[in-house]
Amino acid sequence: ALAYMGLEPGQKLEGVKIDRVFIGSCTNSRIEDLRAAAEVAKGKHVAQGVRAMVVPGSGLIRAQAEEEGLDKVFLDAGFEWREPGCSMCLGMNPDILKPGERCASTSNRNFEGRQGRGGRTHLMSPVLAAKAAIAGVITNQA
Repeated sequence: ALAYMGLEPGQKLEGVKIDRVFIGSCTNSRIEDLRAAAEVAKGKHVAQGVRAMVVPGSGLIRAQAEEEGLDKVFLDAGFEWREPGCSMCLGMNPDILKPGERCASTSNRNFEGRQGRGGRTHLMSPVLAAKAAIAGVITNQA
């Protein structure tokens, strides 16, 4: 796993540069998750060079999030606001990683090739994924 992830044994993940952020999947894009991630993103902006997207877990969650204005928070911060669906969770549409790209992802699995051949997926909570989008690196800092 370390080889395909391009990591060394014992390497700290804090500060590892990311290219993409995926806040979504049926397991980590509940309304509570979106509220928490939006709180991180509010008043900030996605780091230059990072492509970040939010894919609500269902149509009902998307509607509720939009009713609460969460979509506007994400859009104002530079995130893409998408239709509900699997999207990057399993790379079944054009939302896939290019070889060598790193993604901070809220999906529930990260086996080799899951989000695109040669892609490197780091699993994390919606809050940490939002922090990574803003910082451009994996971080737990505010």
